[in-house]
Amino acid sequence: MSLWDTHCHLADARFDADRAMVLERAHDAGVEAIVVVAAEPDAWAPSAAIVDHGTPPPPVALRAAYGLHPHAVPGAAQAHWADLRRWLSTPGAAAVGEIGLDYHRGDVDRPRQREWFARQLDLAVEFHLPVILHERDAADDLLDVLRGTGLPPRGGVWHCFSGGPDVAAAALRLGLHLGFGGLVTFRAGTDAVRRAAAACPVERLLVETDAPYLAPEPHRGRRNEPARVADVVTCLCGIRGQTPEEIAVSTTVNAGLLFGGAGV
Repeated sequence: MSLWDTHCHLADARFDADRAMVLERAHDAGVEAIVVVAAEPDAWAPSAAIVDHGTPPPPVALRAAYGLHPHAVPGAAQAHWADLRRWLSTPGAAAVGEIGLDYHRGDVDRPRQREWFARQLDLAVEFHLPVILHERDAADDLLDVLRGTGLPPRGGVWHCFSGGPDVAAAALRLGLHLGFGGLVTFRAGTDAVRRAAAACPVERLLVETDAPYLAPEPHRGRRNEPARVADVVTCLCGIRGQTPEEIAVSTTVNAGLLFGGAGV
């Protein structure tokens, strides 16, 4: 069984002590490729260093995504914009992300978040890359920006999808993929997300971990890692009535098409 983890913060300091072993465990769990997400300026260079691995190569293929997470927008300056453009022009860049809107903290500057979100959507068009979207308590505004600005031709994924079937349907109409991770495995408060996962067309389904965050059941509360994408697949089997092999094949094909193949 071959899998992609389409969202992992592999440069996070919580992996510094055993990153090589994390990749070995991912390989042993059937993971063939990982999208390494660098969502703030301090993560861009470390993530690039991980993806530009040299020799010997890691046991899984690595792709990079560079972007400004909405939490990073308040400190963003024009110098960061120039740096972001530089990283997106490197050979290992496979996506712009994660980008989007997050209104969970009540004092956020919503207009500034929307401005930087729209600007990064334009970058994805310029660099002919897909986008990785983040959203929390901002689904209506996220969809509004996407309708106004449009998705890049390469499309994108709504990462860590946490909405219900109605939001999922709106995202799908725009051409997005839906990325499901540990959240869909939680035992409480996830009925709407599970209904969305059940209804997602097979050609738009992706799996992820968001490691080191959001470890799936039965690992909840511990550091997450890419190998645990297999637990997400197991959960989706029960939700969707498919075998692990069926979900692995479809999500691997979808990820390869979206992010440009497993090789770097």
